[in-house]
Amino acid sequence: MAMLHILSMLAEEGGFRIAAAHFNHRLRPTADRDEDFVRNWCRERGIPLTCGAGDVKAFAAREGLGVEDAARKLRYAFLETAARDMGAERIATAHHREDNAETVLLHLLRGTGLQGLCGIVPVRGKIVRPLLETSRAEIDEYVQRNSIPYVEDESNQDTHFTRNRLRLEVLPLLEEISPGCGGRIAAAAELLREENDHLCREAEALVPEAADGMAALPAPVLDRQDKAIQRRLVRAMGQKLGVELTKAQTEAVLSLKTGGCLDLPEDLCAVRKPHRLILQKQSPLPPPLVLHEGRQDWGRWEITLERRTGPVENAPDQIVLRDTVGELAVSVWDGTGRLAVENGSRTIKRLFADRGIPVERRKEHPALFLDGRIAAVFGVAVDWEYRPQKEETCLVITLEPSGGS
Repeated sequence: MAMLHILSMLAEEGGFRIAAAHFNHRLRPTADRDEDFVRNWCRERGIPLTCGAGDVKAFAAREGLGVEDAARKLRYAFLETAARDMGAERIATAHHREDNAETVLLHLLRGTGLQGLCGIVPVRGKIVRPLLETSRAEIDEYVQRNSIPYVEDESNQDTHFTRNRLRLEVLPLLEEISPGCGGRIAAAAELLREENDHLCREAEALVPEAADGMAALPAPVLDRQDKAIQRRLVRAMGQKLGVELTKAQTEAVLSLKTGGCLDLPEDLCAVRKPHRLILQKQSPLPPPLVLHEGRQDWGRWEITLERRTGPVENAPDQIVLRDTVGELAVSVWDGTGRLAVENGSRTIKRLFADRGIPVERRKEHPALFLDGRIAAVFGVAVDWEYRPQKEETCLVITLEPSGGS
């Protein structure tokens, strides 16, 4: 309310127009009261208002998130949509100095690197935080001096939430021990943010622009950096493809050393070769499909299953199996399993290597499963147990690119 009042006072002088957006999280019996309060205040002052609502608890359960994280995701998604619909150039949120200190402490308790210690950024895309360097005491004083009405969210007093406990118990204790520490924590976050931004710019300058859904970095450029810059280089590559990699994902990419392939979120794949590291976008992988006789579509392929009487030879786009009873399914190879071949049992990974199929191409060789057990991999091998005898009825499974691919 303080921020809305301040911006409404500055709008004419500053040459901008304001609108308000309120998101009802439906987490409290008084949530509708809060929405009505905002509606009335904005209506009395002629301020355009957009309201939205979401079932935070259901979203949290569905996505496996905590209630606070789920509320934040839904709230910001609403704000972005509201800004777009209203044609707004900026989204202003009322985070203040103590919010920033709480965020730094929260990240520190959960485990973080330099970026987490930077706290809340003052500008991120459309989002601006004009009160970030203002203390809560200064905001309270402004509210009293200008008789600005407001309603209190009673859940702010619930210390079951970690952030509330930091605000109500930990920070006041720290202020007793070291008065003014909240401001100093926020100031330290600003300093670290400047340092972090500099290092990010230095790293980003080393990464070529992405093209055709792929970002590549020569191995010498990566290998001659220390670990701190290597992590930034990998994250910068992901960012150029629109993906924010976590610390664990970044470390997993670096652990590929001089060879290997790794699936990452948002259909991203990392491929390390002796001479370069590649991050590339892949087409979404189709889910497993139970096969029946005839033709079926599966992702970018067409699969045909037919019964024949042998002999029938295997081909790169074809697998021949014994006609056995059971559920036959096709799926992307998951990186595990073994097949019995002429010279003994071999891991599928070893069979791929023996046939010279590079790691980044192995998703193009789907696997067949009989009652959940891997029986064959297209273009690689068929398990000895499932190979048909001469003149025996067999299943012929053919894999072809679909007409639309």
